[in-house]
Amino acid sequence: MLERVSLHAVLRYLERVLSLPVDAWLAEMPAGTSEARRVLSCCERAGLPVDAVRSSVLCRPVMLAVTAGFKDTVVRFGGFCYVIRDGAVVTILTERMRDQRIGQLGKVKVLDRTSMRREILKNNRRNRGKIKSRDRRLAEVD
Repeated sequence: MLERVSLHAVLRYLERVLSLPVDAWLAEMPAGTSEARRVLSCCERAGLPVDAVRSSVLCRPVMLAVTAGFKDTVVRFGGFCYVIRDGAVVTILTERMRDQRIGQLGKVKVLDRTSMRREILKNNRRNRGKIKSRDRRLAEVD
């Protein structure tokens, strides 16, 4: 299951979630170093094994999305967006980064269960007289 987290996602987890200076560490490495070697080096500097970081990326909501077989999805959890493509976590974005990319910055509302229920009831009251039943529409045709 740990192989479903890409090496790029491991780097972004260290950088964005754990707030470590990954870019500075990568700048010190010689050009042409393989991605596996770069990830291993960054994890060593952080004092974490790569598998431990991969298991941290696979938190419960992300694990459920990956095991369910979602191909292209984004899981929002803990202020971060875990991007899943072809059943693997490919990168991790902050919510602000994701909302800027899709043009929804400041437009996405975070609602709890009671406020969602209140909105649904309000919309149902508004639309009560506007939606005609099937029998009523057929009666108007005759």
